[in-house]
Amino acid sequence: MDTTIKVTSIHVIFALIAAFLSTVLSKGWIGFKNDIAAAFVALIILYFIGQLCQKMAGDEISGFSQWLWDGISPFFFTWVIAYTLFMMYL
Repeated sequence: MDTTIKVTSIHVIFALIAAFLSTVLSKGWIGFKNDIAAAFVALIILYFIGQLCQKMAGDEISGFSQWLWDGISPFFFTWVIAYTLFMMYL
């Protein structure tokens, strides 16, 4: 499988997980409500998934532009859409 597809797929999967965790924090299911912490959870997950993919892909993906379109953008858009849907329907 192509490296771009792997990196994008990993980011999308973890964006769904981050959206669910952000919803849990925003709705207060664990005892407190904090929307700022919900956003930071997503950023922390994005950072660590980016590091994991960097180790996995090595030098095959280089440059910020490629990381932006292969990892950061799919993560962000998936997180925003899933977070919105989770907040409305859960």
